[in-house]
Amino acid sequence: MDWKIHSGAMSRTEFAMAKPSDDAEIRELLRTVPMQGALRIGFSREPSYFACPAPAGIEEHTLLARREGRLLSAGAWSLREAWWRGEPSRIGYLHGLRMASGTEGSIRVLREGYAELARRIAGTDAIGWFTSVDADNMRARRVFESRASGLPRYRRMAEYLTRVTPVPLQGGVKTTSCVESHEELTDFLHREAARHDLALTWDKARWCALEASGFRIDDIAVVRRGGRIVGAAGVWDQSWWKQVVVHGYPRWMRWMRPVIGAGAVCLGWPGLPCEGGRLPLATVFPFAVAEGCQGVIPELWRGLVAVARARKIEWLALGLDAADPVWQGWRRMGISYRTVIYSVGGGGFPDRWVETRGRMIRPDCATL
Repeated sequence: MDWKIHSGAMSRTEFAMAKPSDDAEIRELLRTVPMQGALRIGFSREPSYFACPAPAGIEEHTLLARREGRLLSAGAWSLREAWWRGEPSRIGYLHGLRMASGTEGSIRVLREGYAELARRIAGTDAIGWFTSVDADNMRARRVFESRASGLPRYRRMAEYLTRVTPVPLQGGVKTTSCVESHEELTDFLHREAARHDLALTWDKARWCALEASGFRIDDIAVVRRGGRIVGAAGVWDQSWWKQVVVHGYPRWMRWMRPVIGAGAVCLGWPGLPCEGGRLPLATVFPFAVAEGCQGVIPELWRGLVAVARARKIEWLALGLDAADPVWQGWRRMGISYRTVIYSVGGGGFPDRWVETRGRMIRPDCATL
């Protein structure tokens, strides 16, 4: 049953789970409301918001808020099996919150939306919930961190760095080893993921879900030492159901974009799209390097370039904990942006999480 919550003197706000008949309105909201920050990007979902309902086997749901029939906001939540403190666990993620411009009583809609969401997730088996907010979006961070509006408690877990790197359009590329079996790769990914909180678990069901989401084992390059895998990274092109759109550059990038474009041509790199244009981007997924083997990253990068070129991908996005030592070996030119990862508890959400106790987080940016 869908709840109907009344908002004082305002017209009532109604909450309901998204359904196919809502598709056009949700896509319009995503097209017009980007993430706020110095670099404003948006994620459009064409040709259908529901085209890929369970990417990588992650169960997704979307809650809508309406007033007098008008769509005010949409917020998604998902459930995944991931590692927490060395144990496979069910973990929830809140994402994709968008609110239409000019929404009257937006804080009230937000507060009531969280209350409604807490009722919806009460029956799930998630041990905890997390979310991410653009580090530059100080307005949103102040709202969520203050709790003044009666929202759940947002506690900072880590800073997350995403590096968007151009794929060289020319030049020779030495490919890395091929994957010989799902079992061999699954064992490596599962073992390495266990060292990081919020990293996905790996098993046969994960592979089946990924193949249904358009991702195959030959999208992955690996590096071996002594016959065993010590590094693995893939190229997941999600553009058939989710697209990255640049809504606005920081002022310096806006003025420098023609210069950057000219330099890119000389260096054999792709240029930056104009504001409002799509970025031909894929995510680096999965990504795993054995402990102490950061020296294989240049070779792994060459393998990624080979896979990306074969699929006509011009940009690759890798997201990791900002403190991850892997970044010491990832010396590539590109665009960086930071988000803050928060745990969400209280107000109807499980509140058992505490600090990560020095463990690195590794939620894949392909699933955020």
